[in-house]
Amino acid sequence: MLPGGGGEEWKRRGAPAGEDAADADADAATSASAASLNDLCATAAAGAPAPFPTAAAWAVAALLAVGLGVGALVLAVVRSPALLVVAVLLAASVAAFLLWNAAAAASGHALRRFVDGLQASSLRVAADGQLVKITGFVSCGDISLISSYEKVENCVYTSTILRKCARWGSMTLNPWNRCSKWKLAHAERFAADFYVADAKSGRRALVKAGHHSKVVPLIDENLLVTTSRGTELSSTLEHWLEERNLSSEEAQIIRLEEGYIREGMRLSVVGVLSKKNGDAVILPPLEPQSTGFVLLSCLLPSYFDGIVLRLAAVPNSGVS
Repeated sequence: MLPGGGGEEWKRRGAPAGEDAADADADAATSASAASLNDLCATAAAGAPAPFPTAAAWAVAALLAVGLGVGALVLAVVRSPALLVVAVLLAASVAAFLLWNAAAAASGHALRRFVDGLQASSLRVAADGQLVKITGFVSCGDISLISSYEKVENCVYTSTILRKCARWGSMTLNPWNRCSKWKLAHAERFAADFYVADAKSGRRALVKAGHHSKVVPLIDENLLVTTSRGTELSSTLEHWLEERNLSSEEAQIIRLEEGYIREGMRLSVVGVLSKKNGDAVILPPLEPQSTGFVLLSCLLPSYFDGIVLRLAAVPNSGVS
């Protein structure tokens, strides 16, 4: 389990002012934060599910190996390389296809392509229980988040990732300042319930990203800090490491990345629409959803389980 550290920074929207009121609502606010915040730290280490079962990949590899063996045997006996050439080309094509899909699933490329290609829905005409994509500007709910390192306020999702240079024993893989492989050392990811204003209908929907909901954030972290051997750490970074009981002596080659969704950003949300009691609420799907097969891109179906969050480009205002 990845440490959450001091990442549970939040503030209650519309909290009453005054010391007495703050003391009176302290217990209620603590309970509200525990119920509203969604700890997604483990998703930083968990990769996307493979687009094909591991057993199927091994079975295909075994069949290709048999084909290569038969081709080599025919070449030795009949002196005809035709079958071996065909087997090699087929094996190379299948291997490239599997590697392409594995990389697309691991990087989230397949899911991003699916979300970008999905037609935006309208809260006015979408039916109850329908899988929808709502695109619009974000506003905070009762609880807003503060990013861990940059201290950006009024966020609905925050992600701070610390990576260290991979080590073999006591020596780094690369004796120079460069690092060829980064290992996840610490992660803080949190989400809270928020609102998204539908650009098509003008209505607003509550997105249930808190309360332990399943969330799939397609939000890239920005690189904030990178160090090399002999780099003197800033006081801000040292304080951040100390708060999380991370040794600054071991922070010789590290990368600190942070991403967030802030109030006012334009976001695409994919989830199941609920219209009970006249309120529009976007919930996680009850079961994993498939992106479908993309023939032109040679992409096998990929699956996502939860509300998908994807930052959307702001439409061109026409001002150059």
